[in-house]
Amino acid sequence: MRDLRLEVTRGVATLSINRPKSRNALALQTMAELDQALDQIKRSRARVLVIRGAGDKAFCAGGDLKELEHMRSETDAASMAHRMRSTLDRLPQLPIPVIAGLNGDAFGGGAELAIACDVRIAAAHARIGFAQVTLGLMPAWGASERLAALVGRGRALHLLLGGQAIAADDALRMGLVEEVEPSATFDKRLADLATSIASAPAAAIAGIKRSVDSVRPHRNPELADATIEEFARTWAHPAHWKAVERMDKIRKARK
Repeated sequence: MRDLRLEVTRGVATLSINRPKSRNALALQTMAELDQALDQIKRSRARVLVIRGAGDKAFCAGGDLKELEHMRSETDAASMAHRMRSTLDRLPQLPIPVIAGLNGDAFGGGAELAIACDVRIAAAHARIGFAQVTLGLMPAWGASERLAALVGRGRALHLLLGGQAIAADDALRMGLVEEVEPSATFDKRLADLATSIASAPAAAIAGIKRSVDSVRPHRNPELADATIEEFARTWAHPAHWKAVERMDKIRKARK
């Protein structure tokens, strides 16, 4: 794979988004590779999956707008969103737990990826934010319902409508992440947790995940079509592309 790196060692599968120069943003190729990687993991003997970003700056900065800006139509936007929504819906369906290792910032689609995982462990310097609204968009990959299930309706609306990035400690207080680890020891803690889980019998791991999901399903595919239709309209709307241009000018001014 070009954009992802997959390693399986002693029952622990580690899937790293390996695009540090783009802050581990998701290009179309990356999205396709993520789906392919899940096929490989399903065939492996892994008992736990860790998803993280390369380096220590970003877990995932969301969709790679430089690449995706050529997609201007509602049809193209909806097609992309359906594919990625389906991929993220696969994570809770895996019989093994999926840990999001937030080695750095998780913004936009990166935050959607993080909350599609079963558990989130954050480095102290990491931030998480659903910034889609600042680009005139709404989340399309299942974040709205997943976020409401995690932190409650009011907090979900506050985060989605405000678009603000929150610090790891604040994310911990509101239940958005399960653990915050000092940045210097983050990699070790992530590895220790994954190894500990992988040491348990596979049947017990699968049974625990299945029983928890029966109480609160981690995916709601019946909501996908309406959400993606709304997203596609916002994607194709001129307000979105004006916001993209503004953000691009801000980024260039900071360089």
